[in-house]
Amino acid sequence: MKNIRIKLLTVASILLTTVSMNAQEMYLSWEGETLGDTLTIWGSPDSSEIVFHAVVHNMTVNWMEIKVRRNRLEMPDSTSGYFCWGPCFAEHVEESPDSILIPSGGSSADTAFSGHYIPNAAIGTAVVEYTFYNAENEDQYVKLLVKYWASPEGIAEDPLKGGSISNLYPNPATRLVSFDFVFPEKVKTAGIRITNLFGRVLKEVDIVHSSGKLTVDVGKLESGVYFYSLLLNGHVYETKKLVIR
Repeated sequence: MKNIRIKLLTVASILLTTVSMNAQEMYLSWEGETLGDTLTIWGSPDSSEIVFHAVVHNMTVNWMEIKVRRNRLEMPDSTSGYFCWGPCFAEHVEESPDSILIPSGGSSADTAFSGHYIPNAAIGTAVVEYTFYNAENEDQYVKLLVKYWASPEGIAEDPLKGGSISNLYPNPATRLVSFDFVFPEKVKTAGIRITNLFGRVLKEVDIVHSSGKLTVDVGKLESGVYFYSLLLNGHVYETKKLVIR
């Protein structure tokens, strides 16, 4: 029996109406496929870089000045990275100095954005959050959590393979949320971690079984949107939204 910790945190106190609007106003894609909340990019630790690309789509009736903000949540020792939004920026730059104008119903060029991770032969997972937002109205944004997974090909394996975890339900919720889980033997620790703009933890719950159902009381959380990230063996596995009414 494993002692598994689940952490539920808020990302921002955003009104439900605003988040519903965001989902319709902007989205990300690559090679014609819409990207979800979380993307895993695998590469060899011996690679000079592990790179991903994304196209930003503007679904509003107005032109948007889009900027990019990066938040490095987890970086293995000796690794580094940078991103490009039009031009490429130095490793220490966390927000694009300039914006790219995207017309109504239009999208950014395929080559406009790229995220770069430099593993420097280190095996492990770097977790980086990218926020694409309207510089003239930061309530208009879309986020993507990218996991740069650097491991030899022989061990690049899904840590949840042989197990399962459901989405939190009901969602939207008013007081209680639950999820069902079955963790395989190779999952030694697990958790859910999401931060707001200040990184404040709102709730922590311990799970003492490797399978079952967990119910969490969220009745004291204010109405809005909360994002929860599932951590497996100390690394972010996926990130999703929870709406509280």
